[in-house]
Amino acid sequence: MKYHIEKNTVQETLVIPLFGRLVCFERFPELFSDPEAKRICDSLDYDF
Repeated sequence: MKYHIEKNTVQETLVIPLFGRLVCFERFPELFSDPEAKRICDSLDYDF
């Protein structure tokens, strides 16, 4: 199930640091391991 994120909401604001954690996890896996950020981002209906 994908969770929809509305524009101009608190939820959209909180997606920003979550996406940052995902980028760090993908680019620097040896320094920053966060598979939970990937799982959460994959479950969101949001255009990153």
